[in-house]
Amino acid sequence: MIANTSADVALLLLASGWVVLVAFLAIVMLSTFRVMESTKTMIDEVREETVPLLSEVKTTVVNVNKELERADTIIESAGRIAGSASRITMVVEQTVSNPLIKFAAFAAGAQRAIKRMRGPG
Repeated sequence: MIANTSADVALLLLASGWVVLVAFLAIVMLSTFRVMESTKTMIDEVREETVPLLSEVKTTVVNVNKELERADTIIESAGRIAGSASRITMVVEQTVSNPLIKFAAFAAGAQRAIKRMRGPG
């Protein structure tokens, strides 16, 4: 009968160990389930917020690209205007400076001629 009692105690200890192990695993599984649910909720919220944001970012990028194209056009136009102004300045300089040099030379020559005609003194 003693052998039977010690076997019963061993079985009771083994069964108690299994109950504790199953309870521990149930708690771990429940915690894991809660973490997974929380993670799923967070991912759903992030997706709900990011999809409209990505749409807004796309719209913003499209608008910025349009503005950059306009700025490029304005810069190209300004470059053409600056080139034209440079060419006009060169033409005006050549047109005006040549006769001015000739007039200055003529005036200097005429002044010398007048001084010679008046004579010394």
